[in-house]
Amino acid sequence: TQYLENRQILRFLDNIQKAGERAAHIVTNMLQFSRQSTRTLMPASVPELLTQALEIASSDYNLKKGYDFKQIQIDTNFDHVNRPVPCAKQEIEQVVLNLIKNAAQAIHERSLLNEENFDGRIEVRSFIDRNYCYIQIEDNGIGMDNDVRKRIFEPFFTTKDIGVGTGLGLSVSFFIITSHHSGTMEVRSEPMKGTCFTIGLPLVMQTSKADNLALQKEA
Repeated sequence: TQYLENRQILRFLDNIQKAGERAAHIVTNMLQFSRQSTRTLMPASVPELLTQALEIASSDYNLKKGYDFKQIQIDTNFDHVNRPVPCAKQEIEQVVLNLIKNAAQAIHERSLLNEENFDGRIEVRSFIDRNYCYIQIEDNGIGMDNDVRKRIFEPFFTTKDIGVGTGLGLSVSFFIITSHHSGTMEVRSEPMKGTCFTIGLPLVMQTSKADNLALQKEA
């Protein structure tokens, strides 16, 4: 045992085990959402959806994970989004909630640097542009460099310590938006300035090839 401890082999084995558990958790999440691919997208109010996600987030308090929304200024700007958007409401709420919590973590990390006059801020916006409804979650947290930003949606990629993640990774969020909703998900970020995630949801409900064939048979 002393031999293993001196060479830090036990620590390496522990890290391998935890990484394996995290990978299994991500795969389970992906399989869970994949099995729900027959869901029906229903029209929903994006401002109401975002407001509900913010209400859930505001009641979450976990200093270890950086969730202390009472210490963060949260601004909203829902610009002329009166048109219902076809979506799986609970899935979009989960994605938004995950992004809000990630923003809180990024702000928490920056706050540890004890910068003078730093106040954490998250802004949640929604607006319509042409055939898409866009949702943006922007923070003034620690930010990311280009190398991290380019890999942020990769499965199993993380910059967080084991046990700090929210349970719904960005790779799963990206899968939900792009695969389940035929939407887009992008990120821009700069170290020490913050991060902005942009989700684009089509205003016209997408139909699969199977749905089109069924409609043709009915006709």
